[in-house]
Parts: sequence; C-alpha cells; structure tokens
Amino acid sequence: MHNQDIFEKARELGALLRDSDQFVAMRKAEESANGNDTLLSLSQEYESLRSQMQALTIEDEPDYDKIGEVSKAMDEVQAKLNGEPAMKALRVTREQFSMLMNLVNRELQGVLAPETLQQSACGGSCASCAGCN
Repeated sequence: MHNQDIFEKARELGALLRDSDQFVAMRKAEESANGNDTLLSLSQEYESLRSQMQALTIEDEPDYDKIGEVSKAMDEVQAKLNGEPAMKALRVTREQFSMLMNLVNRELQGVLAPETLQQSACGGSCASCAGCN
C-alpha cells in the first residue's frame, strides 16, 4: 500500500469525524460560546486577573496578601464561567467528541498492536459505560 492510499483513507476518516453528531454539536457549542457576551466579558476579566497574578508573582518582594486576593477573584470568575449554560454545553460537547476520538484511536491501536489493548467489556457504546457517563 502506498502512502497516498493511507492519506486518502485519513481524509475519509477526517470527513466522517467532521460530519459526526459529536463534532457538529461541539462546533455549534463553540459558536454559541464565542458569541456569548457574558462569556466574553468573564473571559476578559479572567485574563486581566491572570496578568495581574503574573505581575505580582515576579516582583522582587511579592505581596502575598494581594496575590491571595487576586487568586480568590480568579476562582470566583472561573466559577461564574463554569456556571454559564453556554460554557457547560461547550464542555459537555468537547468531552463527547473527545470520547469519540478516544474510541477511534483505540480502534486504530487495536489494528496496529492488538496485544497492547487490555481486555475490556467495552463494546464501543458509551451509553452503558459507567466510566464515561
């Protein structure tokens, strides 16, 4: 088999992945998150705090009280970000696509080196798997 055949099959696999329900849902969630003013504002606030934290930690005599305040503020903003429905949807859809990619990679690994796979009761369906849900 020539490399060109391998690349052709890789493009076919890429197209199938691109058209998968998981990838389509993830892209929609990304678009929704990118257009969400609340998420953008919180992200900007978090980045500003992160920059402040970096500046505080490289000072010759760091102000540990101020570092603690900024750290607490960062945690609060992160919690707000994580609580936003658009962020939750993005996280869930990314996890679902990641699970699909893990199954694809496992399938490839099974073809290339079946001896490296551990025996598993996984039939490929995540619906009945306690580890994935």
